[in-house]
Amino acid sequence: MRNSWLVLVAAVFGASLAVGAPADREPAQGSPKPTEAAPTAPAAPAAPTAPAQSQMKLGSDAFKSGEAFPVKFTADGAGVSPALQWESAPEGVKSFAIVMDDPDARGFVHWIVWGIPASARSLPEAMPRDLELKEPAGVRQGVTSWGRERPGYWGSAPPPGSGVHHYTFTLYALDVALDLAPGATAKEYRRAIKGHVLAEARLIGLYERKAAKP
Repeated sequence: MRNSWLVLVAAVFGASLAVGAPADREPAQGSPKPTEAAPTAPAAPAAPTAPAQSQMKLGSDAFKSGEAFPVKFTADGAGVSPALQWESAPEGVKSFAIVMDDPDARGFVHWIVWGIPASARSLPEAMPRDLELKEPAGVRQGVTSWGRERPGYWGSAPPPGSGVHHYTFTLYALDVALDLAPGATAKEYRRAIKGHVLAEARLIGLYERKAAKP
């Protein structure tokens, strides 16, 4: 009888240990192991959706939206920014801002520029990469996904063989002149424009690097 009682106590004690065992223990032999997530680029500085009635348009003399992005504006060429023009800005606009990113590379940001005067309707080709520009006065630029050593515009450089990338320029018409320091990050920029977007317009250039033949 005594032996039976000891066996019963041992069984109950063992069961309680199993229930309380930590759930984060090493997987059993043969279980699939977790893989390290690939590094991600900072999220594109998206803004709230613009009003449906917005008629603002963004274009360029160098290419049309949905067509090939000229090599000149990529890392395979001069890597300079294209000239941009826009029209039909909404009433009440106090400044403009532009972001160029690659949604096919997890929102890799190639350009953030703000402080563009409300009276402006274009930007010239090959904008300087200074954090604060003299022309147009008050224009500032932020840090891209390339890192702090590469502010301003830096051309597209998709991995060879990764398919067609849609390089997207987004123009924001804002109801404020952003009080944002030069060299701001995409996250800081995103926070600053939240709730201030009157309208937006996009221009998309397609670019692909072919994989080298074996």
